[in-house]
Amino acid sequence: MSDLVSAGAPELPEGYFYRVRPAVLVSAFFVEVRRRNRFIGSTELASILVYPSDHPSATEAIVTACREACLQWRESETARAVYREAERFRGDHDPRGGR
Repeated sequence: MSDLVSAGAPELPEGYFYRVRPAVLVSAFFVEVRRRNRFIGSTELASILVYPSDHPSATEAIVTACREACLQWRESETARAVYREAERFRGDHDPRGGR
């Protein structure tokens, strides 16, 4: 990850990392933000498909995709937090105060 961060990708918190892997059957790559699981493996949190041929350089393509994946991940985290907050209102609400 240090190569990507030094090239301009956002730094991720401890336990999180980028995975860059080729897409099957196309000249593209998936750039993923992932979180290490406690015991084995990792969980994908965000994924962006990037076509290096659409960018001036391969480095710029991957770094741009890292930024987009990071933004996607942070937006989804915010949405989940709002949903969890709204969960406290789940159920019936009688306007007169009863159940």
